[in-house]
Amino acid sequence: MALAVIAMKKLSLSLGSVLCLALTRFAFIEAIHEGARIKRLPGFSGTLPSEHYSGYVEAEKDMHLFYYFVVSERHPKTDPVVLWLNGGPGCSSFDGFIYEHGPFKFKDVLPSESSPRLDLNPYSWSKVSNIIYLDSPVGVGLSYYKDETETKYKNDDKTNAIDTYNFLIKWFELYPEYVENPFYISGESYAGVYIPILASEIVEGIVCKYFQITINIGKKIEISIIFFKQGYMIGNGFVADKAFDTDVLISYTHGMGLISDDLFEDIQSTCKGKKLDREKCLENLKKAVNNDELAIAWLNNEEVRKAIHTEPGAGHRVPESKPKEALHFYSHWLEGKPI
Repeated sequence: MALAVIAMKKLSLSLGSVLCLALTRFAFIEAIHEGARIKRLPGFSGTLPSEHYSGYVEAEKDMHLFYYFVVSERHPKTDPVVLWLNGGPGCSSFDGFIYEHGPFKFKDVLPSESSPRLDLNPYSWSKVSNIIYLDSPVGVGLSYYKDETETKYKNDDKTNAIDTYNFLIKWFELYPEYVENPFYISGESYAGVYIPILASEIVEGIVCKYFQITINIGKKIEISIIFFKQGYMIGNGFVADKAFDTDVLISYTHGMGLISDDLFEDIQSTCKGKKLDREKCLENLKKAVNNDELAIAWLNNEEVRKAIHTEPGAGHRVPESKPKEALHFYSHWLEGKPI
């Protein structure tokens, strides 16, 4: 199963007697979000297995980020809260919701029906966690700017991390009953860029005491708590630029014996240093990677796959084609058990 996982060590802070950093355990607060609660979904005729909420959070002025929140089907008060981000860049997190690990399996539309049929997914990740599916950055999926000028939608990875950071602070202010739950960030593909930057923003916020949420209870009592991040998980992540990835690819293919020592040395001498020769470099790189297209076409041939006894399930679509194994992996990782 081609799933790369990057997990941060659990963060811990010695709070001592510093009052402003005290994590006060308070009784579970039943938040009333009737305006955000989803009571029925077209195509699904049964009872939702847990509470679902959706809506917009104004991460900054006029920036509206859309989320779909699936409450855990197990122990929502204590199960982890997981933020899910699809990559792209520019891919809606509904991709993960619909095709991979959301609460439903989508069936084809029948001639007599106007929308797909939804069945419950027995391997939904909401079996063991509360999940926030977030459309980010702004402009992706259902997230939007009130001012729809083109310049408003121009951002970068750092800006997106800050926007998501602000989203989380405001989201937990809306759902304070989940502040004490363990929190993780997860995603795939280009989220391999999003997630470490966001994690860094959160860690910096904790250290600098900026990532602090104030919850008003009644008219007089205010509770300030520090929000803790437990770790993050990245599946098939994009983690660098093309130049870096190409360099790693060449080293890997050479180390695995897929290209000769002579070709490897030719690439090193023509693509780097004082003897850089762009034309010869590209020619040598083509020799090293050109066979990929042939190999991909051959390995994706149904007759070949049948002959060599393969099963679907590698790459981005592990939760889709191997849902049982993916849920096992996911739940064990959250609980700190051997995978």
